[in-house]
Amino acid sequence: GKRSNMPSSLSVFKRQVYSIAVSVFVSPHLTRASFFPARPQSLRVGTLASARPSVPPSSSQMASSRILESPSAERNKGPIWDLLADRVFPSLSARASSDAASAGGGGRGVVRVLEVAAGCGVHTAHFASSFRRAYGPAGVTIAWRPSDPDPAARASVDARASVGSGILPAVDLVLGAGGGLGGTACGAGERGGASGGARPERDAAPRAEETEGGAGGAANGTVDLVTCINMIHIAPWEATLGLMSVAGTALRSGGLLYCYGPYMVGGTAVPSNLNFDASLRSRDSRWGVRDLEEVIAVAKKHGLELVESVEMPANNLSVIYRKK
Repeated sequence: GKRSNMPSSLSVFKRQVYSIAVSVFVSPHLTRASFFPARPQSLRVGTLASARPSVPPSSSQMASSRILESPSAERNKGPIWDLLADRVFPSLSARASSDAASAGGGGRGVVRVLEVAAGCGVHTAHFASSFRRAYGPAGVTIAWRPSDPDPAARASVDARASVGSGILPAVDLVLGAGGGLGGTACGAGERGGASGGARPERDAAPRAEETEGGAGGAANGTVDLVTCINMIHIAPWEATLGLMSVAGTALRSGGLLYCYGPYMVGGTAVPSNLNFDASLRSRDSRWGVRDLEEVIAVAKKHGLELVESVEMPANNLSVIYRKK
């Protein structure tokens, strides 16, 4: 005749129903999936595990979702920066400091960079931050303008940029007439068959010289450095012609063009680059490892003289030109 102190199954069920009813009115963010999950979920008495209001993603989470990755860029960003820091930026920074001193007013020197075929922005972020650490204490800043014809790549570049980084918003820059794009999406054309594919050709794409400012929004004759990394071999030959036209127009006298990638030298190359060339041409007949001598000849037509070529890891070359 004594009543048990243990709750009956019916009372437990009532409390579960009550908890669910309260959650519906308190949390308008719940969806059907909260109540009918794909897989059974265990519920504690009086609670509903999945009945929690959704939280809007933060701005940093939204930026992270736009970031693309490039394993090859992660691998080579260190060696490339070391070369830039040793052979390129010292003279450009000294010139920027001299210009600022001549202008008076105590202003800081600025090195202006146009990056062609920026891709995911791995190089953009690494080089800009490394420059600030190396030359910021000396009073020299950087204005780095990335460009890429791929909207997803530009979004990735912008997502990597931070306030005060010296990185300007990425702009659309198409090299060559008839839609010959400069470069490919992140991961395309890498050795070893990395994931990713070429960006689709666009109809009636503007020439580089027809874009705003003549060269990715950069006023003609004001740029100190143009960089182009791993583009020449993963694009039609017209893109190389466009690159040299842009560099010859955008660079100030004494400015530098820096290119990086695999090349043929004297009509041949190491076996790995020959195999890479065959792989590229099988994917797109307009691609291929270019003859360095032919690229130098095109550069010369646009007032760019070869300074030096430097051997880099993985059978690549760093090639530096100077605007006359």
